[in-house]
Amino acid sequence: MKKIIAVGFFMFIGFGLYAQEIEWKTLEQAETEMKKTPNKPLFIDFYTDWCGWCKTMDRTTFQDPEVISYINKNFIAVKFDAESKSDVKFRGKSYKFVRSKGGGNFKGVNSFAYFSLRGNLSYPAYAIMNSNGRLEKLLLGYMPKEKFFENLNKEN
Repeated sequence: MKKIIAVGFFMFIGFGLYAQEIEWKTLEQAETEMKKTPNKPLFIDFYTDWCGWCKTMDRTTFQDPEVISYINKNFIAVKFDAESKSDVKFRGKSYKFVRSKGGGNFKGVNSFAYFSLRGNLSYPAYAIMNSNGRLEKLLLGYMPKEKFFENLNKEN
């Protein structure tokens, strides 16, 4: 009987580790969270629906238990669709979707993504911002776990 209980306990613990996810928030939720924990920076994942590397990052690096734990512990994590047509507010400013005037596949961008990424509209992209909304670090592209940690911890 003790063996059954012990096995059940370890299965429960193991399931808990694998069920853990990054605690993604909306921009509005993050702003509320920033008031509670002002020293915790934002980690913003800028993605698009059509971005294959964004989906790969979600399936691989962002599913790694070490990455999940690190992001949840050290950041307020935000997932933001860079092509969102919804107006958003952040730190008292309003941001809108801006349509592309040119042809091709590029339809436009939410101005929050444009300003946050300093015009680097390459996805996936990750911005680390301090509690004042100042960009501290910008990371671009898909990264496996090791490269992600290396770039995240590299001095600018």
